[in-house]
Amino acid sequence: MLTTAQLRARFYDALSIHNDVHTSHVSDPGAYIANARASLIDSLCEPFMVTATVMAPAFPDHSEGEVLSGYCLAEKAGYWLVYTHEEDRFYCFWGPDAQSLGARGVFGSPLGCWLA
Repeated sequence: MLTTAQLRARFYDALSIHNDVHTSHVSDPGAYIANARASLIDSLCEPFMVTATVMAPAFPDHSEGEVLSGYCLAEKAGYWLVYTHEEDRFYCFWGPDAQSLGARGVFGSPLGCWLA
């Protein structure tokens, strides 16, 4: 089991990565990324384990119906940023509460997941 400090360190290490964030639809990409980063940081929570069922379109290495587990690092309005230590991967899960989550193929950087 990872500590909060270890999870936050991994999160902040990855927060500078944003090559998977699409910015062609905004006039100021720098401000867009800065605002997204602030929103994500404001939504950080005490990490806790969650699970989600993989749904279409699934993932390259996880099939529909499979169950993924990881540490929830942030949550806001049905978006759940999740980190899996075993894969060293961030995912976006969706759902109304921690007991009803789906994973619909979104993974990458924390900001890429958050802005999906």
